[in-house]
Amino acid sequence: MSRGSRTLTVLYIAVALWLSFCTVRTWGAVPAWTTLAMAAAALTPVMGVVRETVIADERRAVAVLREREGRRAAWRDAAAAALARAEVEAACCERWWTSCATEHDPGCTHRTSWGSTA
Repeated sequence: MSRGSRTLTVLYIAVALWLSFCTVRTWGAVPAWTTLAMAAAALTPVMGVVRETVIADERRAVAVLREREGRRAAWRDAAAAALARAEVEAACCERWWTSCATEHDPGCTHRTSWGSTA
């Protein structure tokens, strides 16, 4: 739960307790409809507490899903980087590409002899 949610929950509980106390204190001293209205009002903050806990659960679930998706994205990025690295390593040297396959760099692993047809 966030700090704001905790604060609201504490306030809701305090209001519910205060209204419950007032309901008990006024029982029989005022008309019945006012006592019943105050009892109903004491239940309203309880719905607020339930709402805050549901919101906190949803936020926690969204955070878990975001973390999982972040891991998946990182795995996909790592897989794409490995694939690109393999493609670059499998490709021939830069001179071969720019000379239309007529020369190789001296350190090229794919270098073939000049007389070869390969």
